[in-house]
Amino acid sequence: MNSASISRKLASFLVSSFGAITLVSSVGCHAITDVHQSIPASRLPCELCTEPREGRSVFPFTALGQEKPKAHVIGAGDQLSIYVHGSGPPGVAETPVLQRSQPINQRYYPPHGSVVGATIGLPFEVDAEGGVELPLVGRIPLAGLTLMEATDFVKKVYRDKKITLEDAERVQVALISARVHRIVVLREDTPTTSVALVQPGALDRIHRGSADVVDLPAYENDLLHALAVTGGLPGTDAAREIWIFKRSGLHDPHAICAEELQARTANFVEGEVCDNQVVRIPLTGCPGEGLPFTQADVQLDSGDVVYVPRREEYFYVGGLVSGAKIPLPRDEDIDVIEAIALANGSVGGPLGQSGQALAGGTPGHMVRPTRVIILRETPDGRQLPIRVDLARAMTDQKERILIQPNDVLMLQFKPHQAVFNGVVNMFNWSFLIDPTQI
Repeated sequence: MNSASISRKLASFLVSSFGAITLVSSVGCHAITDVHQSIPASRLPCELCTEPREGRSVFPFTALGQEKPKAHVIGAGDQLSIYVHGSGPPGVAETPVLQRSQPINQRYYPPHGSVVGATIGLPFEVDAEGGVELPLVGRIPLAGLTLMEATDFVKKVYRDKKITLEDAERVQVALISARVHRIVVLREDTPTTSVALVQPGALDRIHRGSADVVDLPAYENDLLHALAVTGGLPGTDAAREIWIFKRSGLHDPHAICAEELQARTANFVEGEVCDNQVVRIPLTGCPGEGLPFTQADVQLDSGDVVYVPRREEYFYVGGLVSGAKIPLPRDEDIDVIEAIALANGSVGGPLGQSGQALAGGTPGHMVRPTRVIILRETPDGRQLPIRVDLARAMTDQKERILIQPNDVLMLQFKPHQAVFNGVVNMFNWSFLIDPTQI
């Protein structure tokens, strides 16, 4: 073997070695090691797939209220005007007239605290035991009676005492103001006053909630009226559920705190039965599903707290796209292709995201990346890598898996794509184009 042959073989070996090193360095180890333990999207088990959101139906909003009786039933806290002719204070020559007004909660009922009319008689408040103290006859029970029934009962009492005569009696029982239930409404979904378009990766990191103390009259002390007076239904940045913390079920007066609210809402399992302290009211359900709550659940009593939690659902993108934390739509499903598009992740075309690559004499990404690695959290806290082929996902629905909260999407090149782009970008193509024209 002559020296020329040895030299040629040595040169061929060096060129081959240099080419192999160049290809390996251009591909990158991550393009091979990141996928060998990943699961293809088409083989993903059903228990790791997210539940579709678009198929859920909204429960009737009337279910958030309560049925109002035909006539007002007297209860503790009602302000009544009772007039019995001849039993008024001494020296009263004419019928006393009371002005009926509603100074309570002028935001809600009646509108702007307007006067609702006048009545006659003396004012009485129904005590906690449901009775009132009347002149000449003492205390009588009125709780549970309508106004007409109360009028007849007062007439009977005064007749039995021989104070009035059936033919000459003048008795009237009217309602001055209904009893109210004072509740607290805490909302974390209050949007900012200014409305503007933002980038997908831009987050509302400074968010201000709202709190209201509301007086709800009897038969309107329900969740529907509480939401109506404090801003309406939960916004798109809130979950489709409402929590009611019952004062009657709280053994500890300090049980309602920010940590308790967040812990209960975050750790709740769908279908779990709440205790007597907390009631969860979902606003959506599967088609054909009955209401998971009763009318008693949406009724509010004094001291109850209504809590509208903020929705904390995001997914993350990275790799060949700019890293971002993007909120998930509340009522819509997005798959992996839509998520990449939402993240402005298309490096489309031979110029990449911009034409500046040509300024350096390189063509940029001639072949677009079509591999996405999704890191999905499992129930035990680990992250499972899922491999998606974007090219195949264009026609195969099995590859277009839905994105769920806390998914991490990494856009990558396949090995042959990285090799091709690496080889093409090893050469300077500036002689083909004038950079000043870009």
